[in-house]
Amino acid sequence: MVGPKVSLIVPIYNVESYLTDCLDSLIRQDYENLEIILVDDGSTDSSLDIANRYGQNHPNIHVLTKPNGGLSDARNYGIDHSSGEYCCFVDSDDWVADQYVSAMVQALDDGCDMVVCDMEYVYDDGQTTFSSGGTFIGSSVTNDPELININNSACNKLIKTTIVKSFLFPKGKNYEDLATIPVWIALSHHINKVDQPLYFYRQRSGSIAHSANMKIFDIYDAIDRCMDYFKTHGLTTLIPIMQTNYIRHGLDLTTLRIKDFDDPTQIIPYFQYNMSRLNAAYPTWRKDPSIASYPFKKRLIFSLLACRHYGLVKRLYGKN
Repeated sequence: MVGPKVSLIVPIYNVESYLTDCLDSLIRQDYENLEIILVDDGSTDSSLDIANRYGQNHPNIHVLTKPNGGLSDARNYGIDHSSGEYCCFVDSDDWVADQYVSAMVQALDDGCDMVVCDMEYVYDDGQTTFSSGGTFIGSSVTNDPELININNSACNKLIKTTIVKSFLFPKGKNYEDLATIPVWIALSHHINKVDQPLYFYRQRSGSIAHSANMKIFDIYDAIDRCMDYFKTHGLTTLIPIMQTNYIRHGLDLTTLRIKDFDDPTQIIPYFQYNMSRLNAAYPTWRKDPSIASYPFKKRLIFSLLACRHYGLVKRLYGKN
């Protein structure tokens, strides 16, 4: 029996050193009813040539080209040209297990809109770290609102295409997955889980930026986007859970990014601006119950930031 058609979408931009590993893993997929959509987003290296070579040799690979518009724009372009009942995503410097698609399709049952798998982070030195896609057995946000905050990567999920097309990625913004996946989860009537790492996420040392960049504050736009959707569509039970992302991503992770800036003179101004964004987005953040789960040092840092003692926080992180 032939399973549902799946569209596997791969945005490509200047990844000539990694693309072959990615595409080799895709042509090894053991699921037959599969279209692979490669979207070259204006690459200036040999990425498009590599993609075209695979497209010429494999009839289920379709190569699309477009001017550079960023990751979200490339994914959306692939979505617009997809014809599968379900979609999944692979970033072009990563790779997947041979059963990436088939294992998730096998986990589909009646009424299932999404399947999630686990991931592994793979580092330059060959070390790997397990990344859970969440701990749950077939559910939905109606029964388990906490599902909103499972791993927010688009790349470890098989999603009904009608859901994907109803809420596309935001163009020109960082944290596009956080801005999108919670809504897809909310729209899924039933979500199943494959307890197996099928996606291998390459952690490139050169891809971690330590320079001051205002794009890190797109994190607030991402959370706001989901919050606005939940408010507009009456999904009020999800709002308090989504608000915890202002703490986890806005307060905690953004503070950690800022304290690692190469230029220490930028740390305090960025701390200050981050707190202004947090206070504007979530004025009552200090009452968020999730704060109690953080270790003492983190809670101390949160309190110091709230009281504008940015220099003390900088020193606590060993930054002069």
